[in-house]
Amino acid sequence: MDLCQAKHGRTRRFLKPEDGNVTVFSVFMLLLTLVISGAAVDIMRFEATRAQMQTQMDRAVLAAADLDQYLSSDAVVRDYMDKAGMEHVLLGTQIDWGLNHRTVKAWGETTIPTYFLKMSGYDSLTPPALSVAEEKIANVEISLVLDISGSMRWNERLTRMKPAAQNFVYKVMSDETNGVTTLNLIPYAGSVNPGDDLFDFIRGVRPKLNQNNGWGNGDQDAPGYSLCNNNAENYDEGLADPSCAEGGDPASPTSGFFEPWGQAISNVVIYFDTDGDGIYDIAHKVEDFPEDAPRDADEFFRGMVAWMTAQDGDIQSPNHFLGISIKGGQQKTRYFQVKGDNTGPASDLGPTKNKGRIPGRTYSYSQIDWMAWEAAYVAPEPAYVDDPSTEDPDDKIVGPTNINMPSSCVEIYDAEFADTNLPQSKDYIPHFHHWPYDPATMDWGWCPSEEATVQYYSSDRDGLIDFIADLRLHDGTGTQYGMKYGLALLDPQNRDEVSYLIEKGLVDPRFEGRPIDWHDPETEKYIVLMTDGQTTDQFRPDKPKAAINGAIELQEQGAGAYYNLSLQSTNKTNLQKQCDLARQRGVTVFTIAFETDDAAAAEMLSCASSASHFFHVQGAEIYETFDTIARQINNLRLIQ
Repeated sequence: MDLCQAKHGRTRRFLKPEDGNVTVFSVFMLLLTLVISGAAVDIMRFEATRAQMQTQMDRAVLAAADLDQYLSSDAVVRDYMDKAGMEHVLLGTQIDWGLNHRTVKAWGETTIPTYFLKMSGYDSLTPPALSVAEEKIANVEISLVLDISGSMRWNERLTRMKPAAQNFVYKVMSDETNGVTTLNLIPYAGSVNPGDDLFDFIRGVRPKLNQNNGWGNGDQDAPGYSLCNNNAENYDEGLADPSCAEGGDPASPTSGFFEPWGQAISNVVIYFDTDGDGIYDIAHKVEDFPEDAPRDADEFFRGMVAWMTAQDGDIQSPNHFLGISIKGGQQKTRYFQVKGDNTGPASDLGPTKNKGRIPGRTYSYSQIDWMAWEAAYVAPEPAYVDDPSTEDPDDKIVGPTNINMPSSCVEIYDAEFADTNLPQSKDYIPHFHHWPYDPATMDWGWCPSEEATVQYYSSDRDGLIDFIADLRLHDGTGTQYGMKYGLALLDPQNRDEVSYLIEKGLVDPRFEGRPIDWHDPETEKYIVLMTDGQTTDQFRPDKPKAAINGAIELQEQGAGAYYNLSLQSTNKTNLQKQCDLARQRGVTVFTIAFETDDAAAAEMLSCASSASHFFHVQGAEIYETFDTIARQINNLRLIQ
């Protein structure tokens, strides 16, 4: 074999074997796998750091954007980041705020070294974070509907409800919302009292009340028309009533306006009507009567009225004086009409409020030298009201009387629950009490008193908080009435009523044009409805104008004293009609069943906008519930 052949043979042997190729490829693939796997680790570290930064920054801007936050928004963001050990991450903040909104933007980044991506030329990664939060309050119209029925006195429900509702008002009516948020506060018991001004607007004129004997049964032969000294068919029931005990029955009637009180008088409330609508707008209280003070108000009332007229500049005419309610001993508080009185010393149907808030001052008996002022007294002239309503001939009318009508509730009939209008009826709900009366916590009446009327389109946070503090309980649970008023006061069809209330000075003129249109993109409408029990029957006295209804509960008056205007089942149906209409109109309805049974809770669940808008709470939970709803209404949102 020559040299040339030998060289070619070695070359062919070298080219033919492939033993080293697998090793080279394996090394290459291993290096590639290490780079990719390492990059995944570095990327996971990047994402974990970014997510941690983003989460903490989201929390920081949410807290800083809260309109209830009074610290500097920038300081809040920095404090949150510092406490999380991320003070080095934050690069900057931007704050934008106005009357009804606050927007907080924060951004930052950090640097993390790489472990594997260095082999690809990346020595570090820079995770970023950007977060923006905004709390924006558009035009907001709220109806807060609160149950003040008699059962709220049990288990400290009223005591717990008041601070919860006050906190709600405080939260939704902050300085930032002034001018954009209005709140209608609707207290309801058996019915809703729209107040004497709106009552007059709806009805046009106040009814006169027919006067007959104290028991209201049409008999006119009772001596003095006395509640206790009564020889009519209810005589036995009258004597059995506690209000007639211990001398409450005078030996003989007097020729004055008042029955001599059977026990020492503890206080009197003197009522005045300065606007001529037949219902009091001023009520001054006199308390601390000494034991030896006269028990016949005919002896001292003239001097007291003359003294008060001189003290109060709003009382400018003797004709403003209406009458007086008296409280003392175990006797039930009763009202006696003076202006236009036709019943002599018998008690009349009128207001008997002597606890809680009254529209006037409170004086001590010793402050008033009534004997010195008696000569200055001028009797009011009777002013009869022309009532267009048809009178019942069985009432045996004595004559029309301008009486101090004790309530301002308007009947709402079944057909009216199919719409969202304010009440259209010209009928008023009589003054009466059906179930047992508790004078310590309640004011007399199925219709709430003039101190528990609807508060309209208010932006006065402090005024509403004080109003809630003074609320007292009344009889019945007319939840459908509360919901009816709550929804009607969000209905733009009722702007005429708002204009009337502005004219009367009850609503700020800047809210002319409210309620705003349904489904307005810049407006949110809410109803917050709270109850502690099921909707009840609607009872009415058989003799709606009888004086006995102001002193004796219907249940205690005997057979035939009352009838059922609408059954509980009908009232529940009417409630749900209003709840359905609210949802159709785009109103968000929150409901609170406070220490209720399952049936009442089911009513509230069916009424709410959704299950998440319904709360069934016990005890102190009501405070947190109102707070939660307030925060949802304030609409804090993370926008990036």
